[in-house]
Amino acid sequence: MDPSSVETAREHLLYIRRTLEAAGQFTAVPGKGLVIAGLAALAGVEVNVYWTGAPWAALGDRANALTVWTSVLAFSVAVLSIGIHRKAGLMREPLRPPLLRKLLWSLCPGLFMGALLTHMALRTGALGWLPVIWLGCYGAALVNSGLVSVQPVRWMGICFLLAAAGAALSPPGMGLTWLAVGFGWLHLVFGAFIAWRHNG
Repeated sequence: MDPSSVETAREHLLYIRRTLEAAGQFTAVPGKGLVIAGLAALAGVEVNVYWTGAPWAALGDRANALTVWTSVLAFSVAVLSIGIHRKAGLMREPLRPPLLRKLLWSLCPGLFMGALLTHMALRTGALGWLPVIWLGCYGAALVNSGLVSVQPVRWMGICFLLAAAGAALSPPGMGLTWLAVGFGWLHLVFGAFIAWRHNG
C-alpha cells in the first residue's frame, strides 16, 4: 500500500476520533458534590443571618458577610473539582480535553458576567442586587453547560433563573431566602437526583 495513503487514512481516523470526543457528553457531574455545595450555601446563609448580617444590610458587617460567600464559593469549587475527578475515575471515563474545553466554553461566559456584575455592584454600592446577579448568571451558565452535560443540569439552571426572577421581584430583605433556595436547596435536590440517576 502506498505510504501516503496510509498516512492519509491515519489522519482521517484521528479527525474522526477527535470529532467523536468533542461531540460526547460530560457525564462526570458529581451529584454528591452538589449536595455538599448546597449544605455549604445553607451554612453561609445561617452565618449571615445570625452573625454578620446580609452583605447588603445597612447594619451588617458587609466585609465579613462577603467573606462568608467567598469562602462558600472556594469550598464548593474545590469539592466539585475533586468530585468530577473522582467520579470520572469510578466511571472509567477519562476527562477528555475536547469535552472539557467544550464544557468550559459553555460555563465561563455566564460566570464571567457574574463576576463582572458583582464588581459593579460592589463599586456602586448596589449590593441588594447580588442575589439576582449570582443566581441569574450561575443559572445561565448551567443552562448553557446542560447542552453538553446530563439533562438535570439544564433543568437546574432553569430553576436558578426562576429563583433569580423571584429575587428581582421580591423586597431586598428576601435576598438571603432566595440564596438559600437557589444555592442551598436546588443544589441539594438536583444533586441528590443526579447521584441517584447518574451514578453518584
